[in-house]
Formats: sequence, C-alpha cells, structure tokens
Amino acid sequence: MIENIIKSMENCFSDSERTIGAYIVKNKEKIGEITSTELAKKVGVSQSSIIKFIKKIGFTGYVVFKLQLERDLENKKKLSENKIHSDIDLEDSLEEVTKKTLAETIEALNSTVGVIDYKNFETIIEKIRESDRILIIGAGMSSIVARDLELKLMKIKMDTVHYESKQMQLMKLSTMNEKDLVIAISHRGETQEIIDVAKIAKDMNICVISITSVGKNTLSSLSDYNIGVVSKESIFRSSAISSRMAQMIILDSIFLRLIQKDYRKVKEYIDKSKKIVGWVKK
Repeated sequence: MIENIIKSMENCFSDSERTIGAYIVKNKEKIGEITSTELAKKVGVSQSSIIKFIKKIGFTGYVVFKLQLERDLENKKKLSENKIHSDIDLEDSLEEVTKKTLAETIEALNSTVGVIDYKNFETIIEKIRESDRILIIGAGMSSIVARDLELKLMKIKMDTVHYESKQMQLMKLSTMNEKDLVIAISHRGETQEIIDVAKIAKDMNICVISITSVGKNTLSSLSDYNIGVVSKESIFRSSAISSRMAQMIILDSIFLRLIQKDYRKVKEYIDKSKKIVGWVKK
C-alpha cells in the first residue's frame, strides 16, 4: 500500500520528498525499528520534513504510518508464500494470471481506502446530494465508470447524465448553471477533452468534482474537490483493471452514503425502478 502510494505521488513530490520516499521504499523492512528523528538523520533531512511527508501521503502521524508499513510487509509475506506476485509474465498460466489480478485489485482497493480524506469525501457527497443537475464526464475506460455512476444516481432519482462525446458534454454544459455539478473521471487526470470541459465548467462557476489517481495532475488541480485512487499499472494493464475497481469502490460508497442520508425517499425510488423494469420476482 505505502509503496504504491509513494510511487503514485512521485510527480507531485519536491526533491527532498522524493529522497525520503525513495529511502522508505528501499528500506521499508527497517523503518519499523527506528524513530522519525533517526529516519530524518539517515535520509539527511529535518524531522519536520519527515512528518510533513508522512502527512502528505495520507497518514496522521509517524506511528500510524509505521503500523501500516508493518501490515504491508506482512501482507507481502503472505502473498509471497502463496507465490502470487504483482507482475504478470508471458509464461504465466491462466490460474496465475487470475490470482495475480485478484491480488493487485485487492491491493489497489486497500491502498485507495487508506488514503481517503473522509471529511473531504463527506463534503463531496453533500455537494452531489444538493446539486440540481449532474453531468458526469469520462472518456475511454473511464467512460465505463462514469456510466455506472450515472445509472446509480438515476436509480435514486437524481437528474444525472453521462456523455462520452466532448461535443455532447459541451452541449449539456451550455444548459447548466451554478446550482449544477460536473463530475470528471480520468485515471491519470490528463485526458485533454475532459480537462477542456472541466475548465469551461469552472469558467461558468459550476462546481467540478474529479476522480483521478492520487497525486498532482491537471484535472485534480483545476477541480474544486478531488478523490484520489491508488493503483499500479504495467503493460498488462491497458484496460486499467485495478484502477477501475478502485474507482468503483468510490462510486459504490457515494451511492450507499446517499441512500443512508435519504433512506425512506430513496427506497421508494429504487422499489419503483425495480418494478418498472421488471426486476421484481414473480
């Protein structure tokens, strides 16, 4: 988890932070035995720099960070004992590919849940709940995730639409106002057509919420609110399996939280939806 978080955030680290991150990744087995002061001396930075780094990657303090690092090492040991490794090789059997995919997906889910700022997340859910209309934008594989969120929100009677086409996104955007909301989904946060639409939404004073990878990227920087997911990609990850699953747990959490907040009303909508589309068992 911690190693993936550090690697995912490398592009938003300063030089000294990269040095700290590199040392932790290389010496993670030893970190549990030393204090933050000792770690600072080994890296060649101040203790305050260590604490700031720990908080930047999503932990409240050094002790919590060390506990998670110990859990990471224990989980890695268990995976090693079961001969499941994160990288898929050309020679792997179908069983090995399946088990490695599962292991990587679980790691992405645990890492993502571990770095969520829940106060910020709660604010995001309130913004969704209070908005008049919602435009969800995503391209490529992110469009699949965007479509799932659209269907979830439609089920609880929220005025929601998703378009993959930039032209359709802009046409819809032209009818929106400050009471509405744009949710932009892009794993890397650098898909140009999504960035273009988000910029126009900002110019129209429309709130933009983005779901991207953890760390600094163009889309997260221009958004009012951002939720970051953690995943590791390789040549075998052209379909972004682990990142897509990490995004989906965010969407499911949003959906279930909205149901919690308006349960009686929402239950009526869901029951009516099931009945209309014939999901009720005869």
